[in-house]
Amino acid sequence: MDMEPVFYEASSSNGIEEPKGVPKFLEMQECYNICMAAYKEVMAMAVKANTWVVEVPLLGSIEELQQMFRAPPSPGMEIEYSIESGVVPFKLETVVAAMTNVDEWASALSNIVHHRTDEVPSGVMSNLACNTPPHTRDNFKGVKTINAELLLPMPCMPTRKFSFVRFLRQVIPDVWAVVDVSTDYFPHIDSTLKVNCKRRPSGVIIRRRDDHSEVIWIENMEVQKCNVQDSIYSGVINSNLAFGAKRWISTLSTKEKRIESRFVTLRLPNNFSQAFSVRVALLTLTRRLKKAYLNYITEHPDETKWDLLSDTGVQILKDTDAEGKDNYMAVTTFRVKATPSTVFNFLVKRTRELQWSHLEEMEEPEEVITLVTDDDSNCITLHAKSVMQTESAENFEYVLQEASRDEFCSFIIASPISQSEVNSALGLGRSSCALRPFGFSIIPDGSRGLLSGTSLVTMAFQRELDADLETSEVIEGMSNHVSDIVGAINEAFTVGEEATEL
Repeated sequence: MDMEPVFYEASSSNGIEEPKGVPKFLEMQECYNICMAAYKEVMAMAVKANTWVVEVPLLGSIEELQQMFRAPPSPGMEIEYSIESGVVPFKLETVVAAMTNVDEWASALSNIVHHRTDEVPSGVMSNLACNTPPHTRDNFKGVKTINAELLLPMPCMPTRKFSFVRFLRQVIPDVWAVVDVSTDYFPHIDSTLKVNCKRRPSGVIIRRRDDHSEVIWIENMEVQKCNVQDSIYSGVINSNLAFGAKRWISTLSTKEKRIESRFVTLRLPNNFSQAFSVRVALLTLTRRLKKAYLNYITEHPDETKWDLLSDTGVQILKDTDAEGKDNYMAVTTFRVKATPSTVFNFLVKRTRELQWSHLEEMEEPEEVITLVTDDDSNCITLHAKSVMQTESAENFEYVLQEASRDEFCSFIIASPISQSEVNSALGLGRSSCALRPFGFSIIPDGSRGLLSGTSLVTMAFQRELDADLETSEVIEGMSNHVSDIVGAINEAFTVGEEATEL
């Protein structure tokens, strides 16, 4: 909105005159109006979708700004919109805190949020919260600028990069709205992130429901068009499921379910800590395990840690941090002609065998820990196998695994752990294990979601190879191991027809 500048004189308390011609109040009023318009737009979308929000608040004449949010997308971009209502197992205060504390937000939604930074807005925006009208419900609380990257667990899928303003506003008692709106709409904010997507007014409306919360989640984004129909991820993106509102709610709920997991099996030495401490240690270790796996399968793995040796269908990388060892990683994505749930159930049982076949050559490993959620959406297991036994001692090899799933994506991630690391982590509460993730992420290939008849599977694993191998021998050896695993998976689901490796 064009506004005529208002010039004024101001003097500081020490009598030194401040510069003239700085329209700070006008700029602040413009930012305030943009926030008000974004808030009104979020509430209007909730009303239009026939949710439990039944009327748009009266906020004055800001329709012109609302029209700005409804403008056609930029060339090469398209609108991706979804809205979903649901109930999450958190008190209202917990949901509000999780959405307004950026570290908590990223942790609770780590399956989607890959990187994030936040900052208290400077300049005019820094005065917005404390200079809005004094009435409680008219104040914007927790105003901050967030830079975020959203990840789909496939290395060939570009991350979505956003820069947006987030603020909190009370609607009525026991109802709050957390609103996001792109920094592009604010003429007085310069983003430090090179973005490829734009966050139109989006947010979460939260209503208290005893010890739970009712939420209305609105995703409203301007994203790059996916015009290449035979692209590996075109079907996924065009389905509007990968980053849809339903998945955000499901992912948020997963955090509480995971914390409340219960032991089905717990067979550990008597000198180990209490079950509660073992649960905390397991949740911490597996959270680290998933974080490491997700860092491996990004579009661009950390160049300070990994050297890319080959990227012809299978990414082969060398670990530059592994002192005295030649550690390599392979990442690939392939199609399997089976539903996501079928592939998930198969890999839950076969992951250890596929990567650590030497463990399966001995007698069946013992499952010493099983920690599961009530709805079986998350299961952590620890398997032990005796590898050396003397008259005075018995040594074990362990494999830690977590299998989890939400409304769109599932993961099976495992790592070998030595006996000393198990003793340290579960017996002493230390979580400094050297985790070496091997695992899979599974997403539906197409618009039918979990009912899709084809799945996209991304696999990542590490191997230590002989130090005297040439680069070409490393690539060949890692590629052959990938082919063996893909072949074993393919054999389970098709007869005379191979899974499509991409």
